[in-house]
Amino acid sequence: MSVTGSSHVTKKPTERTVDVTREQEKQIISEAENGSDAAYKTLYETYQSNVVAVVRRRASDPDVIEDLIQQSFIRAFNALPTFRGDSAFGTWITRIAINVCLSHKRSERVRQNWVTLLEDVEYAKAAMSEAARGSGPDHDVQMRERRELVLEGIDRLPERYRKAIWLRYVKDLSYEEIVQTLEVPMGTVKTWLNRARRQLQREFKRLGLRTAEA
Repeated sequence: MSVTGSSHVTKKPTERTVDVTREQEKQIISEAENGSDAAYKTLYETYQSNVVAVVRRRASDPDVIEDLIQQSFIRAFNALPTFRGDSAFGTWITRIAINVCLSHKRSERVRQNWVTLLEDVEYAKAAMSEAARGSGPDHDVQMRERRELVLEGIDRLPERYRKAIWLRYVKDLSYEEIVQTLEVPMGTVKTWLNRARRQLQREFKRLGLRTAEA
């Protein structure tokens, strides 16, 4: 059975655990694959301690921890048909939890690189210049809110523009290196970057952010 949501995963981890033998484990997995909610619940209660331990070693924010635990179980439940039993289910789901945590870390690094880009690109700097003159907690909150809005603007860029912006301002590649990476002519690279900057400016205005030309 394919699990597409969190219906088989409780919202918060509990302290209850269930001990099962390998034979019982196989039977529970088989029942879960056939759609048994009770079997899914048993799997969760049996192996939640494995997943919780992995996630808590790799994250500190309670909301992030809760989300990663849910993601780990949802991914495992979706992948149940691929479990061959070569290793114990606890070992298998532990690897899944580790991969979920690593994916989260990678996405956070990418997001931080985008934030760095926002501080370097002319329009983003202009968009946040007013908040940059402030100080204290209110200033920090305002900066975060503005960055979220700018990230929203970047998300609206066509993929080819995002790639060009990423390579130029985050990876710090030359125009020639971008041409080789994207395998497009120099004129195309320059056009994409110019259009990306113009579209970002329009998005900043739409989102209520001031730009150099606002």
